[in-house]
Amino acid sequence: MKHLNALLVLCLIVMCTHTSSAQILTNQRTQVQTNNKSQLFRNNSQRVPAKVNELDKAFSAVEGSLIKLHFKNFDFEGTITSSLKRYDNLYSVVIKSSSLDNTIFSLSKRINEDKTITYVGRMINENYADGYELIEAEEGGYFLNKIKTDVLLQDY
Repeated sequence: MKHLNALLVLCLIVMCTHTSSAQILTNQRTQVQTNNKSQLFRNNSQRVPAKVNELDKAFSAVEGSLIKLHFKNFDFEGTITSSLKRYDNLYSVVIKSSSLDNTIFSLSKRINEDKTITYVGRMINENYADGYELIEAEEGGYFLNKIKTDVLLQDY
């Protein structure tokens, strides 16, 4: 009986070791594939100012229309694929840019209880290793901050 228990424990250890090494290999392969993605915004700044009036233009346009948002270093031109009023205080817009290889700019506008407005958003493309996240600046206003989407997004 002691030999059977020892054999069972040995089998469990071998299975656990094999499973964990398989996961490590899978993670290494995923990391190698991810690192091969190029950067769509490699020539753009790390931090791009975004004026509120440009962001707000997205919420006044209708679904299906073309829109061009001007940022300091580049323009984002695309078609509004979705425009939703989720609640009385939350609006969301999705813009798809064919000129930037179908990059998606997802933008939301929240009206706070004190009637101030907060914007959040991300500009991403699953085929590239970089993107932008809309951040509110401490001194006021907004900017697009470059992010590494290959770290944030994982393929399934």
